[in-house]
Amino acid sequence: MEETYTEKPVTQDDIELGHLPLQKELVKSEYSAFIAEENAVAAVLLGSLASGRGDRVSDADIVVFTKNLFHKSVDSCFSVFEAGKEIFYCLDGVHSETSCFRKYIFTDLTSAEVHCLDISVPFKISRPFKVLFDKNGIVEERTTDEPAPRHQDFPVYTSGDKGLIWELFDCIKWLSRDNNELAKSYIKKLSEKI
Repeated sequence: MEETYTEKPVTQDDIELGHLPLQKELVKSEYSAFIAEENAVAAVLLGSLASGRGDRVSDADIVVFTKNLFHKSVDSCFSVFEAGKEIFYCLDGVHSETSCFRKYIFTDLTSAEVHCLDISVPFKISRPFKVLFDKNGIVEERTTDEPAPRHQDFPVYTSGDKGLIWELFDCIKWLSRDNNELAKSYIKKLSEKI
């Protein structure tokens, strides 16, 4: 069973990414940026870092659930997260009227995705994931046994030219892991859209 929110801050040991200190710091920083905000009700770490399969190029991918339309005014939280970091690239946008995101590539070649969703969004959380905080106990009811979306199935060029750096960075990460077929397939789909 996943741990839920407590008043104590997430510690190095709670995150369990000792072999990836740069990503561990990113996750802690994401947590710190949102935990004190009353309208940020839960946050979960997704992807390879949550599953224990993360590597040096894995991004720190979190979803923050918000209320009272806070997803429309999260700039202060993003400013806290960005403070002191050398940002090479930032992509921001909206998924819909009820959600927004920012994706970062830092100069040390770490990366992070932060997705802020209003609690009205029927987003399901696939295992494995790690709860960073859950102030109102909403994570369990959103948990599903459905598999997480796969990179092979992701739509391409969703942010147009503005998002091209992020998409090519993903391809570089896949190539660095010898996942050449995924990178080639994605680049082919991307070239058909451009």
